[in-house]
Amino acid sequence: MRGAAMVKMMMYLLIVGLSGGVAVLLFRTGRATRLVHRALRRELQTIHYELKQAEHHPGRQFQLLDPVYRKVVFQVHPKVKMKRTELEQMVSDELNRLIKNKRSAILSSVTVIGRSALGLMMLSISLVGGYAAYHEAQMLNWPGSTQVASSSATILDETFELPTQVASPEELGQALAYHMSQFDETFSIRYIGKSRDFEHTMEEAWDWLEANHIYVFRLSRGGETEYRDYGGYVDLDVGLAYDMNIEEAKQIEARVDQVVAEMPVGLSDYEKVKYINDYVVLNTAYNLDSQASPYTPYSILFNGEGVCEGYALTTLLLLEAAGVEAKYISGEVQTGLHAWNLVKLDDAWYHLDTTWNDPVPNRVGEVGYDYFLVSDETLQKDHTWEIGEYPATAIADY
Repeated sequence: MRGAAMVKMMMYLLIVGLSGGVAVLLFRTGRATRLVHRALRRELQTIHYELKQAEHHPGRQFQLLDPVYRKVVFQVHPKVKMKRTELEQMVSDELNRLIKNKRSAILSSVTVIGRSALGLMMLSISLVGGYAAYHEAQMLNWPGSTQVASSSATILDETFELPTQVASPEELGQALAYHMSQFDETFSIRYIGKSRDFEHTMEEAWDWLEANHIYVFRLSRGGETEYRDYGGYVDLDVGLAYDMNIEEAKQIEARVDQVVAEMPVGLSDYEKVKYINDYVVLNTAYNLDSQASPYTPYSILFNGEGVCEGYALTTLLLLEAAGVEAKYISGEVQTGLHAWNLVKLDDAWYHLDTTWNDPVPNRVGEVGYDYFLVSDETLQKDHTWEIGEYPATAIADY
């Protein structure tokens, strides 16, 4: 990427040099042309009637035009950086075009305007090229550039890399994942990617994080973000609040490993899913007023209480640790927002709602299976979700 950025930067600098040089040349000669053109038109207006009368008398025309020629040379020469001989030739040529005929005079005016417009266009190209070169320079590891040393963090055996540069919504999501996996409460990220709407870029980054690292995404209960757009880059400041801390996250990791290690040897994937469903239900009571945050696996695994988000996240962590592919689903039920899981068995997906498999009020030793490996059709009777955002299940329950 560094090599590509260097090539692009050199290309843009070449464009800056060429277009800027042409613009300077056009403006330099164009200014003289404009001054001459305007001065001649002004002077010719004053002798318009006499010129018309002398249309067929070359001698009389010369008597009228020679003073105009000399006066314009005298007026313009101090205002332009040109040799007098060059200016005299320019005045002579322009004067001939203006008096030749009406069509020639119009063409001369259009030429003057066109030269100015072309100069402005070349200047614009030069400015755009300069901005593009500056942007590509941000991609290089110059002293004081936006690159940072590569870092990584690990949570639940998953490693999160801090990008050396953040130039896309995905890289912004990766940077957020790294800081959140470290439970950083305040941090800053410099974004150097192209973005007409940084608010939309942030939404894409959060969407990427939710789709790829739901556990990390759910660690935070929200916060504040502020950003400053400097044109070539954006500085983003993030402040987040968490439902647990890094020490509790490490304890969760150890407990998940312990639960999976205590599984009977040789279980099929179906038996693993049933074991995990039973473990979560038998060891948890639904309780919003739990000692720890009820939304976390910590509350489920260590306090034996929590709500649907805690159930679903705990189930997800246990399934993944056991080698069973699973997903976290956010949806709604009649009472409001809800969360549960999708589980993949025999190349097909099924719904698993450990929260609703747990009787309320809690009945010790009792496990429900009404929401154990069911199809979309079955679950849609009392659950709703954005169907297009998740894999479709098997036609029938498992």
